[in-house]
Amino acid sequence: MKKLYALAILLFFIAPLSAGFELRSFKVSLTLNPDGSAHASEVARLFIDGNSSIRLYEDSILFNDLSSWISRTEIGDLRTHVSRAYVDIVDLRVRPQPVEKCNNLAETCYATIILDYDIYPIDADSAGLVITDTYKPRTTKYSLRSEAFSFSRSKTDGIILPKGYEIEIAVPEDSKFITFSRVPDNVPDESSQFRYDSYSGNNYYLGSVKKFSWSNQTLSQFSLTYEMEQSLEGEISSFFSDMQSKIFLLIFSESGIAYILAAISLILPAIWLHSLEKK
Repeated sequence: MKKLYALAILLFFIAPLSAGFELRSFKVSLTLNPDGSAHASEVARLFIDGNSSIRLYEDSILFNDLSSWISRTEIGDLRTHVSRAYVDIVDLRVRPQPVEKCNNLAETCYATIILDYDIYPIDADSAGLVITDTYKPRTTKYSLRSEAFSFSRSKTDGIILPKGYEIEIAVPEDSKFITFSRVPDNVPDESSQFRYDSYSGNNYYLGSVKKFSWSNQTLSQFSLTYEMEQSLEGEISSFFSDMQSKIFLLIFSESGIAYILAAISLILPAIWLHSLEKK
C-alpha cells in the first residue's frame, strides 16, 4: 500500500513535467511554379494541455529550428512532408505562432506552427517535385512526383492522409489539360467540369479553379499532370537569353580565355606593324 502511495505521489509530480502537446491537424500547401520549382507551407495545429506545457511553448517561441520543436513537443510528424531524398529543400523557416483560444480553468490552449520552404531539383540533371517534358515546341507537360512525399504509405504505396490531414496543390493559372488520379475534394465531380479525350484516354479538367485539395483519405497511385504553353514572344526571349548565357560562359571558361589571349597575340602585332607603315 505504501509503495502504491509513493508511486502516486511520484506520478503527481512527474505528470506536469511531461509534454502535453497533441497534433490536431496538418495542412501541406504547395505552389508549383512554371520553372518546375515549388514553394511549400505546412501548417501544424497543436492542442496544448497543462500550464507547464503552455509555458514551455511560450518560452520556446523564439526558437526557429525544427529539431528543437520536435524535441519539445515530442510530435514526430512535425516535419517536412516532402522528402530530401528526391528534392532539395531550401530556406526552411519555422514560424511558431502565439497561443490562442486558451481555457484558464482547464489549462489548455491551441497553437500553430508554420513551416515554409522552397523546393528545387537536387541537381541540374534531376527532376524536382514535378517531372517536366517539353514534348513539342513551346509546350511543356508537368507530372507531379508522388514518391517525393514523405507521408505514411499504404501496402500498395498510396499516400495516407489521416483524419485532420490535408494536401493542397496550386498549379499555375494558365495551366491546361489538367488530369487527376483522384478528383479533388473542392472540385465538383460533374461531367460539365471534365472532357474525356478518347485519343489519349485522359479525362481533362475544364474548371477555373487551379488550387486543389485532398483530405482524410488514402490516395492510391496519386497523380496530377498539366501542361503549359509558352508564347512565341517568350520563346524568342528565352532563346536569346540562353544564347547570351552560353556566350558568357564560353568567354569566361578556360578555353574561352585561351581563345581571347590567342586573338590578342595576333591582333596586337598587326596593329604595331600597321603603325610602323604609317611612319
